[in-house]
Amino acid sequence: MKSTIKKNLPVFVKRFINRIGLYQGFVPPQGKISWGDFNSVMPFSNDFGFDRGGAVDRYYIEKFLDEQSVHIKGNVLEIADNAYTLKYGGSNVTKSDVLHLNAGTPGATYIGDLSKGEHLPSEHFDCIILTQTLHLIYDYTSALKHCYRILKKDGILLITTPGISQIDRGEWGQYWLWSFNEHSMKRILTELFPANSFQIQTYGNVYAATTFLYGAGLSEVDQSKLDVRDTAYSVIVGVQLKKQA
Repeated sequence: MKSTIKKNLPVFVKRFINRIGLYQGFVPPQGKISWGDFNSVMPFSNDFGFDRGGAVDRYYIEKFLDEQSVHIKGNVLEIADNAYTLKYGGSNVTKSDVLHLNAGTPGATYIGDLSKGEHLPSEHFDCIILTQTLHLIYDYTSALKHCYRILKKDGILLITTPGISQIDRGEWGQYWLWSFNEHSMKRILTELFPANSFQIQTYGNVYAATTFLYGAGLSEVDQSKLDVRDTAYSVIVGVQLKKQA
């Protein structure tokens, strides 16, 4: 009876009860989409939403790191800075190192391109935090091989990469070369490492992807909707890889 009633309700009523959370499956009929603020070719933010309360993709990156925080311990290497090392590793971190591309960067203990990481010490790190970096490296397979080499036995590599994303308009735009999904990442890792050494988790759905592309701030979106996972709309791909003997 409920389905019959819903079927015969006017579209404006269906839309209303959808907005108050009582009709989650509402899809507007053809020609009845209400575009509202999304009826624009311009995004709300040109800075991923950082200037509007935070970027939506950071919700997933930090969710992934929180889920993996037990592995952030010992000697940890992070790219660009050590903010996530300190936030999720805390007192379990005995040494915090930072790799940065540019010399003279405050806090950096290693300088260079990870794909040319011969200068990084072998079997040295218990954990590597490689968030939002792989897509900026042309020879990403070389970068992954160096990460594996510099991990200690049983060390953990934590990766996040963009799936659906805008491209940076600033200094990193010229380096923004790749986008990944669950299947491409699985194929890459399977070709490089033992098949049972990694786990892949995707995050996102059409709501998350749309709000992120338009640059809506994290504080502006319904975060409960972000937790719905739809692999067809992966905003972030997370990988945990463990170094084998």
